[in-house]
Amino acid sequence: MMDRTFEFDQLALDAVLLGRLTRDYLLPYGRAPKLDTLGGNLVYAAGGLLLWGGRVGLAAKISRHFPLEWLQRFERAGCDLSGVRVVDEESDERFFVAYTSPEKAHYENPLPYFAERQLPFPHELLNFNSLEKRTCSRFEYKPYSFHVNDLPRSYLEVNSVHICPIDYISHKILPSLLRAGMVQTLTMRATSCYMDLSFWEEIRGLVSDLTAFSFSEDQGLRLFQGRSLDVWEIMEALAAYGPEYVLVNMKDGSTRVLDKFKKKRWIIPGYPVKAVDPTGCLDAFDGGFLLNYRQDYDVVEGALHAVISMGFAQEGSGPAFLLESLPSLKAARLEALRPRVMAA
Repeated sequence: MMDRTFEFDQLALDAVLLGRLTRDYLLPYGRAPKLDTLGGNLVYAAGGLLLWGGRVGLAAKISRHFPLEWLQRFERAGCDLSGVRVVDEESDERFFVAYTSPEKAHYENPLPYFAERQLPFPHELLNFNSLEKRTCSRFEYKPYSFHVNDLPRSYLEVNSVHICPIDYISHKILPSLLRAGMVQTLTMRATSCYMDLSFWEEIRGLVSDLTAFSFSEDQGLRLFQGRSLDVWEIMEALAAYGPEYVLVNMKDGSTRVLDKFKKKRWIIPGYPVKAVDPTGCLDAFDGGFLLNYRQDYDVVEGALHAVISMGFAQEGSGPAFLLESLPSLKAARLEALRPRVMAA
């Protein structure tokens, strides 16, 4: 294993994010394509956090072919990259999505979507198969999976950490490892492949050490297939396994928030935006939540900021778009949304 070390003052980190970095091929709806560009849930989550200020450490495992220079803009914006490790193992880091409407995403078989838009087909996408990446193994490590010794020691001394979707093994190992350090606030977004009835027995162990667990409505219903169709009931059941908070991103754009100890529920509507490219918007939500929840340990304020981050992510294309928002616009949206929060 090889390391690439970046200069940064790690003592000032507000949070650490762990996730994936990818080479993205995006066909947004009604916009120009973005081909072979920086992507991955890690940088979208970082963008959602940096939107509100702060400094954050990023951790991921990448192949030696990944263009490290793509990360320089995020480093300048306030990211420590010493947790980004270059490994000798080969990894397929390609990610493809085509949108045929602002809400309808397609992840397989890219050829017809390029043909439909009369775009040259990128030779880098030959033999692309995203279906292989949607399976979870209980035992097999992937090149991007985390091992117990993959994190810089200094990252274990930061008190706020978010785990982006990675794989089952990483999500099984990381929470207990992080809790053994100085981490006080630990949040995680579900990886789709284990939000399935076949992983029912494993879910308790994945979420027991978390402060907050987030997932989509579809993921929750798939996990509880045959057990419940009531999203609040699903949230209560998962909260009983350990997390203090459960957050669910609903198909209608709203977010449901459950506070287990206070026995309170809230619904936060989505902020209305003209969606261009929803890629990474849920990861931006998570980054915005972590930083702002830790300000006053107020889950509603954290979720409000998260919803604004999610909206900004949908208005542009690519994670760097999140670094370009105007402070006055963020504040105005936040104040407009706050009165619309509803107790449930």
